[in-house]
Amino acid sequence: MEEIDIKKLEVKTALNCGAVVIKLYEVPVGLAFNRNITGENKQGEVIWQVEDVWPSSCALFMNIRPFDNDRIIACNWAGMDYYIDIQTGTLDPVYKNARPW
Repeated sequence: MEEIDIKKLEVKTALNCGAVVIKLYEVPVGLAFNRNITGENKQGEVIWQVEDVWPSSCALFMNIRPFDNDRIIACNWAGMDYYIDIQTGTLDPVYKNARPW
């Protein structure tokens, strides 16, 4: 995957989660970039950026939604759902034994 300045991409969805704003960025067609979610402070500074869970394939994140006070759920193009820790950006699969296709 190539390195991209995420702040140059368009914000698709933003979730206000207390002191952290979680942003899902729109990835242009033809660009392979799987790290399109950030946690940012109220000043817009990136605190964390999601890891690339499937580096060998283009499986960018397509949707984010609130889950509880500590996590959101993010779904990627391959149909996998992940819990993302609001404070750290740590990923954890929702379905531990699911196979990404």
